[in-house]
Amino acid sequence: MSITIDDVKKLAKLSRLEFSEEETAEFVKELTATLEQVDAINKVDVSNVDLLESTVDADTQLRKDEIKPSLTAEEIVANAPDSQDGAFLVPITVAEE
Repeated sequence: MSITIDDVKKLAKLSRLEFSEEETAEFVKELTATLEQVDAINKVDVSNVDLLESTVDADTQLRKDEIKPSLTAEEIVANAPDSQDGAFLVPITVAEE
């Protein structure tokens, strides 16, 4: 499969990107090469390969689910730069309209 200059221009427009003619030509080469590599991978015969269920042969050992003591809300916010009523106070990052 080959990518055309029109394909790259369409992708650029959809992505709201602008490229020079030289960059567009370079992308044609790079994208065509990438698709050729994917096509080569797709041609590999994997009919005799079992599906991979796990990367490890052993069963995963899970820890026992135990209730353990944890910090109180006051201890958690004790080192926070700013807190109020047991909650962290952070700077506003979204402007209100």
